[in-house]
Amino acid sequence: MSSGSRPNAGGFALLEVLIASALIVTVAAGSTVLISMALRAVWQSRVRTLATMLAAEKMEQLRSLTWSHVTTSGPAISMSISDVTTDLSNDPATDDGRGLLVSPPGTLTSNIVGYVDYLDANGRWVGHGPSAPPAAVYVRRWAVRPLIGDPDNILVFEVVAGTRGSDSAVLSDMARLITIEARR
Repeated sequence: MSSGSRPNAGGFALLEVLIASALIVTVAAGSTVLISMALRAVWQSRVRTLATMLAAEKMEQLRSLTWSHVTTSGPAISMSISDVTTDLSNDPATDDGRGLLVSPPGTLTSNIVGYVDYLDANGRWVGHGPSAPPAAVYVRRWAVRPLIGDPDNILVFEVVAGTRGSDSAVLSDMARLITIEARR
């Protein structure tokens, strides 16, 4: 060996390679967990956004139904004109439903015929009735109630939409919208 050269001067020792590899694996594993969490958050955000849009769509359908007063000539006689036949659980809506009549109890927590419909993963209508068809991903339920303070002139609309769980009554990633409608 000459006095000017050092052994292993141009390479890495095995221990240095093992330590560097362990650091790279640890960083990669940590970033994989973060990426997995980010992807799950994006998916949940998409599901909740679509549920909110589906609930808003049903709310607009409810608000579009006629609910007003008509005053006749002559003596001041006022009569109600209200939609009491539209079935919004069909797509397109049909005229064999209950319209803006008061909903039966439990329409927001269970699948009551006439107050529930089912949609696929893209928000397209796939059916209605007491049980969800196989293609259903989202469940949308609604209720129509008079406001306690002024039941003759104000209705409360409430819509819930979410993904169906293993128990068809329980919704996850749910959106809930509530509004009131006054007679015109």
